[in-house]
Amino acid sequence: MRIVLVGATGNIGTALLRAAADRSSVTHVDAVSRRGAGRLTTPGPVAVAHHALDAAAPAGTEDAERLAELASGADAVVHLAWSSARSASRATAANVALSRGVLRAARGARQLVVGSCASVYSASYTQDARDEDWATDGLTGVALSQDKVGHEHLADEFERRHPGVVVTRVRPALVLQESAGAELARRHLGPLALGLGRAVPTLLWPEGLRLQVAHADDVAATFLAAIERRAPGAYNIASPQVLHAGDVAQAIGAHRTVTISPALAQTGHDVAWWTRTVRARPDWLDVLRAVPVLDSSRAHDLLGVRPRWDGSDVLRAAARGIADRREGWTPALSRRREPGPTHL
Repeated sequence: MRIVLVGATGNIGTALLRAAADRSSVTHVDAVSRRGAGRLTTPGPVAVAHHALDAAAPAGTEDAERLAELASGADAVVHLAWSSARSASRATAANVALSRGVLRAARGARQLVVGSCASVYSASYTQDARDEDWATDGLTGVALSQDKVGHEHLADEFERRHPGVVVTRVRPALVLQESAGAELARRHLGPLALGLGRAVPTLLWPEGLRLQVAHADDVAATFLAAIERRAPGAYNIASPQVLHAGDVAQAIGAHRTVTISPALAQTGHDVAWWTRTVRARPDWLDVLRAVPVLDSSRAHDLLGVRPRWDGSDVLRAAARGIADRREGWTPALSRRREPGPTHL
């Protein structure tokens, strides 16, 4: 089985390469990223070829033609490429270009697997678990969420136009792993990450906030299972535990928690973002508050996948990685700031 993995050097992509090394069903992976593989290696019998290509390149360009050649006849094209530009408008434009480029190439493959996420769902502020039938209108006015909605709309259009290609969507909760610690600190937390995982005097916790996370290895296993079964449709994946202030405080080493109002939390985040104390865009807080708790039973029932990581353990591993600035072996997971708006 040959897989074309676009966005191979990021958080989920590197986990998927690790997982593929343990699957006898996978014989070859074409790993595509804008800046190449860095020092990434994949052990085991799987042949991995790395290709430095811009998936957002316009039709007719050399990179676009090369990506189409790689995708032609592939058992699956996995789309994990995503932009996290500071400017919301630049991120949206980059993500549309990326999706159009990958989907254009995927016409020649047997299956397209789209990496989506829980923020594609409409808001749910309760602890009731929502399955894949929950509305996918996203969060009104929240660019981070609406970009994922647009991402899946393009997949819907592709599915209508190319009925011979199986289309699969994987929708994980917040994806974390220890080796992405440096990336999380650089791209999202900034100076706020100092001490995280070792000694945090006080955790300020927005009232009503609850978290659900997924380990990158569990997410990667879901992608591979969907490819092996050539399974259509959408699949949630997350550790089943719902984490609250006390769970998070214990995982990151906070000595105490102080609950604050959502309005105060948002104001503080806005100020921190404008002063570059925090690098995650302000609408991240809206997403975290409104994203639904995921029911992953469909992935278990149809793909045979069950998360192996407890939610608290995922958070502890991520906190260790952030505290130690743990790096993966790729440019995307390094400590250095990336040039340009597009992140693969």
